[in-house]
Amino acid sequence: MRLFTALDPPDTLRDALVPLQSADALSVRWTAPAQFHVTLRFIGAVDVAQAHRFGAALRHVEGPVPRCVPYGLDALPSGPTPQAFRVLVVGLERTPSLVALYEAVSSALEAEGLSPDRRAYHPHITLGRLETPSPEAVHAYLRNHQQRSLPAVRSERMVLYKSTTTPDGALYTPQAAYPLVDTLE
Repeated sequence: MRLFTALDPPDTLRDALVPLQSADALSVRWTAPAQFHVTLRFIGAVDVAQAHRFGAALRHVEGPVPRCVPYGLDALPSGPTPQAFRVLVVGLERTPSLVALYEAVSSALEAEGLSPDRRAYHPHITLGRLETPSPEAVHAYLRNHQQRSLPAVRSERMVLYKSTTTPDGALYTPQAAYPLVDTLE
């Protein structure tokens, strides 16, 4: 099974993101709003014993309730061609509470054998995956939606998700949820 840890955005942010999922000139497979999340750490393919170890480690994470502050829309590359936009996202600021939670989760999982993350942490929410990206259409979409105001929110729980690939895209199924302790930032 493939696992990852994430935050579920509250409905106020989910509702604000839905209107961004409209682009006449783009061929996009939109993420279902119920599947919106902020990945903390991708774990990857594991067996049942590893999944139990990682789940147990996450129970002991003492992380703050993170403040998630959207800063705007972006298009990310995917695959070996960095110039090819493949994913539309809402980027989130690296707030101290979000980074602290990421680091606490990483430490707990790495203590159980997960390899350290080689990439810098760039928190975001995926809006959709581009099927046939046109750089001009992507830039037009970003320009048309960039001024939209999105609310800052706090996520009060972390979730361990199982990711299953389907013909319609990935399906994320919660495996366990972990409450977070509120601290002021």
